[in-house]
Amino acid sequence: MADKIYKYRLKVTKNKELCFISHLDWQNLILKIFRRCEIKLVLSEGFNKMPKVSYSPALPIFIESDCELVNFQTYEALDENFLEKFKKYSPNGIKVISFNEIKEDANEPKSLENYAQWAIYEAIVPEEKNHVYNFEKIRYIIEKCLSSDEILITKKTKKGIEKTINYRNSLKSIEIKDDGKLTFTLKVGQNDAIPSLRADEFIKILFEDASAFKIKRVEFLDTNLRVI
Repeated sequence: MADKIYKYRLKVTKNKELCFISHLDWQNLILKIFRRCEIKLVLSEGFNKMPKVSYSPALPIFIESDCELVNFQTYEALDENFLEKFKKYSPNGIKVISFNEIKEDANEPKSLENYAQWAIYEAIVPEEKNHVYNFEKIRYIIEKCLSSDEILITKKTKKGIEKTINYRNSLKSIEIKDDGKLTFTLKVGQNDAIPSLRADEFIKILFEDASAFKIKRVEFLDTNLRVI
C-alpha cells in the first residue's frame, strides 16, 4: 500500500536582507529550513530525485515580498509543531503569513508558476527623492501610461537577437493612492498569450530610474484575479 501524501502551502515574506538573494538561493534556503524541521518530503521519481516543492514566480533582486508561496508534499501530517520549527529556523526577513493544507479536490495546477498568473505590487518614493517624483508628476505619468496602447521593452533573445515586445496587456491596473503609494498589477507566471513583466523593468520604463522606488510584491492572483 502506497504511503499517503499530504500537500501544503506556505505563504511567507521575503524581506530585509533576503531581497538581495537570487531565486535559486531562495529555493535552497527554503529546502534547508525544511531539512532542519526534519519533515519527510516526497521526492520525485527517476535517478536524480528532488523534493516535490513548488515556488511562486521568481522575485527580482532588490524587491521585497509579503506573499511568497511554497507548495510542498510530505508523507506525514503536519501541525503547529512544524510551524513553530519553521519559524525557529527561518532567518530574519521570513515571516509566516499563512499555512494551509491543499485538499485533494483542489482544482489548481500542480506548479505555482502556472497557478499564479498576476501579482500586485506596491512602490513608494523614499522621502529623499520626493523632489524628483512628486504626487502630481507620478499621476501624470500613470495617466499617460493608461492612455497608451504600448509599453515597449527591447530584450535580447538567447541567440543574442534584439526583440521589441509590447507589454501593454501585461499591465492589468495601476494607480496612485492618496498617501503617495503606487499600486499596480502585472502578469507573472507561465502563459504564452500574455508575456510576464518584471516589476523593476516596468518601473524603469515609466520613470527611467527604478532605484528611486522601493518596490514590494504584496499578493498573487490566479487567472480569475482571485487572491492565492
